[in-house]
Amino acid sequence: MSNVKKSIFIAVPVDKFGAYAKNPKDWPQWYVHLSGPDELEGDGGAGTQAEFKYSMLGIHLPVTIKVVECNTSPEKHYWRGIVEGGIAATQTMTAIAKDGGSEATLEIEYTIPGNILGKIADALILEKIQENATMATLENLKAICEAL
Repeated sequence: MSNVKKSIFIAVPVDKFGAYAKNPKDWPQWYVHLSGPDELEGDGGAGTQAEFKYSMLGIHLPVTIKVVECNTSPEKHYWRGIVEGGIAATQTMTAIAKDGGSEATLEIEYTIPGNILGKIADALILEKIQENATMATLENLKAICEAL
């Protein structure tokens, strides 16, 4: 299993950040390579289940995201989801109040699917792609939250 963890400062309060970031209808707007949802039950809180497509190297993988925990207060936002299907992953999004804004961190533990590895022999290249996508995801989230 591989792991990537990236952080960024977002100049909005934690509760505003959490309210936007947890909404699964908005995830494809800021989460790189994600489209959908095709099916959705819930509002992003614990118990939410949604079906999306995740694209990597031209392959569109169906994934189901199950939210297992979501808590937001003025001081901290914590969200954890399990990804099943074309990719197996656990994702954690946290935001801690800092300097009038939010220090947001996205951590993803994932397994690279065999059909993707078959297209490219070097797993290190795929890990670099995931690192870049994770940082771009946070940058998109920052741009949108700060514009709201």
